[in-house]
Amino acid sequence: MSRLSDEVRAVLAAEIAAAGGREVCFVCSVDERGQVVDARAVARGTAGMVLALPGIAQRGELVLHNHPGGNLEPSPADLDVAARLHDGGIGFGIVDNRGEDLYIVVEVPRVAPQARLDPFDLIEVLGERGPIAARLGAYEDRPSQRDMAAYIADAYNDGGVSLLEAGTGVGKSFAYLVPALAWGRANKERTVVSTNTINLQEQLVGKDLPFLADALAQGEYRPSYALLKGWRNYLCLARLEQATAHQQSLFESGRAEELGDLAAWADRTADGTLGDLPFTPSPEVWDEVAAESDLCTRLRCPHIERCFLFRAKRRAAEADVVVVNHHLLAADLAIRQAQDNWVEAAVLPPYRRLILDEAHHLEDVAAAHLGLQVTSRGVRRLLGRFERNGRGLVPALAAELGGRGDLLGRASLDVLQMQLLPALADARRMTDVLFARMLRRLADIPGGVLRVDDAFAEDPMWEQGLTEELAASLAAFRRLRDDVELIADRLDSDEATERRLQLLQEVRGVVRRLESTSDGLRQTLQPAPGGPPMVRWLERADARGQHAALHAVPLDLAPVLRETLFDRMRTVVLTSATLAAGGDFGFLERRTGLALEPNLVGVREVLPSPFDFGSQCLFGIPNDVPDPRDDELGHDQAVTTVVEELAYASDGGMFVLFTSHRALRRVASALRSGLGDRWPMLVQGEAPRDHLLRRFRDSGRAILLGTDSFWEGVDVPGRALRALVLCKLPFKVPSEPLTAARLERLAEQGEDGFWGYLLPQAALKLKQGFGRLVRSRQDVGVVVLLDRRAVLKRYGAQLLESLPPAERVIGPWAEVRTRCEDFFARFGIGAEV
Repeated sequence: MSRLSDEVRAVLAAEIAAAGGREVCFVCSVDERGQVVDARAVARGTAGMVLALPGIAQRGELVLHNHPGGNLEPSPADLDVAARLHDGGIGFGIVDNRGEDLYIVVEVPRVAPQARLDPFDLIEVLGERGPIAARLGAYEDRPSQRDMAAYIADAYNDGGVSLLEAGTGVGKSFAYLVPALAWGRANKERTVVSTNTINLQEQLVGKDLPFLADALAQGEYRPSYALLKGWRNYLCLARLEQATAHQQSLFESGRAEELGDLAAWADRTADGTLGDLPFTPSPEVWDEVAAESDLCTRLRCPHIERCFLFRAKRRAAEADVVVVNHHLLAADLAIRQAQDNWVEAAVLPPYRRLILDEAHHLEDVAAAHLGLQVTSRGVRRLLGRFERNGRGLVPALAAELGGRGDLLGRASLDVLQMQLLPALADARRMTDVLFARMLRRLADIPGGVLRVDDAFAEDPMWEQGLTEELAASLAAFRRLRDDVELIADRLDSDEATERRLQLLQEVRGVVRRLESTSDGLRQTLQPAPGGPPMVRWLERADARGQHAALHAVPLDLAPVLRETLFDRMRTVVLTSATLAAGGDFGFLERRTGLALEPNLVGVREVLPSPFDFGSQCLFGIPNDVPDPRDDELGHDQAVTTVVEELAYASDGGMFVLFTSHRALRRVASALRSGLGDRWPMLVQGEAPRDHLLRRFRDSGRAILLGTDSFWEGVDVPGRALRALVLCKLPFKVPSEPLTAARLERLAEQGEDGFWGYLLPQAALKLKQGFGRLVRSRQDVGVVVLLDRRAVLKRYGAQLLESLPPAERVIGPWAEVRTRCEDFFARFGIGAEV
């Protein structure tokens, strides 16, 4: 029996012929007898090499490629690839160009039957006599953690979607990592764990996974894990080399030292990412040395073995657990959707088991990545890649063409000087005019946001010149693209050198971004009829009003998430401290497509916190504070008074969380006048968040004023945080474009947008904010909510019922303050007067 079926031979021969006899990489299926019965081409290369990247095939498949010369003996590179594929349960072989002769380098490993996880084994691992407790030294009984691990074990065994809200202190990361690592060991199948915040990502990779790898290691087995970040987080060694060699044509003077520091760091860094860099590089330098997917030469790169990004990808392809963030996950989904690729590597290696921590952010993150965005800052940086103060791609192209000295080179140099440079000048001038007009229009609008809806067609900007400016900007982009492509094609016809290949790759990458920018401008300002409903808007992108941004986001993400995510996975676990609004998961299910038929959710559980909130926390709601909607300044004054008086009761150690930057600034100014420097005052926007948190923890008695990013993802266990003031119920602004469009859609469907969208969102956000206070069994403190709507409005009960069962006091501020003072006195906390 031939190992190749007749159908497969025909496919192989046809694809290789279509590639001009060059190398082609195939992924094949093998039947029970070992015959190759199906083949699909996945990559095409040169006469001497083709890509065989990690994750290109799934366990049980066979990767084939041809040797055009007919010699089927594997090269050292072939053997290296074969070894890596075998580790992933994939076979490897070589064929001739006719698809007749086959040499199997590594047979397809036999696929073992799926091993089920025993929930009781995982409960023991997390229990008092388990390896984790033995290594910790101090054991805390966490029944909810063990229950959560058992639910997740069932999700691995039986598939489907599980919704698991885990209250503060449950220890949810161990509850999902232990089953994920056990599944990886038993079935050699990776799990992707996605988080929203960098803090949680760093906790998983820097603390939890190393601890579990040590605790769960047995004999030669040690659990494996990897962290993957977005491309631009990684230093590209090839681009660093090119930037160093050609810095005079790329940068202004003074950047040589920065490049030298980057080169020195590249020799000693373990992961080569911005997170490991001990200094912050300038944006123009990092733009020239960061890894970019459309500039990467992959296996042709001379630095491929040392490449930080591909090292990370190789680790991820071999790991039991791969940690990413929601943004990278959404980028992976967007690429898979665009390429209709659900089985091979994309941004991430293939995966069928997914754990979404901080899952309440899924819809908003998906909206950001499945939509379009164009910014004035981004356009200027893109055009600056061509030329900036005599440096950039255009001078580099001129130097390359000038060195040829032939007729074609001189003709190309003429195109560059006589056509490309004027087109670049036009693109800069017209886009500056275009964005300046938008900024003038936005300056007249409170909040600096303008919805691009049906009424936008009548906006006065069009008659004032926007029509001509948009058309001229797009025309300049087209001329710029055409001229650059003409020069690139002429360069491509010459003998290839490493520098020329790198330059061509850079040029074509920038051209693709020009096309993407043009597409974004068109789809935002003058969208074509038809297509899925989109929400479009313009906004000021910075506080000083110097930059504008244009956005276009899909209105209804539920069917998109259902198709691209949940229907493609075998197991998905969504977890967070806040998934259920009022004990009901319906809001999350509707927004993410899980409510669509057939419903995939098998488990919905709220796992209670082990903390004794009744004794550890006091929750006060003053009912004599002015309504923030009716008397904004009066509410600010009340917030100032409460913070000042509560500071004496708690001796600082306070978070004050706002929903508005303007209110934060007003109250910060008033507090500095009233409190002076008695307590360190830390204000968001005056220093980076991590710096503020470090100072807050170190001080032990500081007062920190923050907005959205401090409502969640911030962990300050211990006495440093003992008072939390929530200034206002965290409702989304109904006029914000995406929120307004979603409310309109609900109204069209006959639903009440307030009860069906705004209220559940606020309930989840309020629960997140409340969760900042008690982070361990030893923590004590008070939470004060300065929005009487929570007790006066009909919807207040729904907001409050999801909060932890702390002791509550509702009444005038004087009464609430006295109870707070008594609570702190019970624990010996307070300032000396």
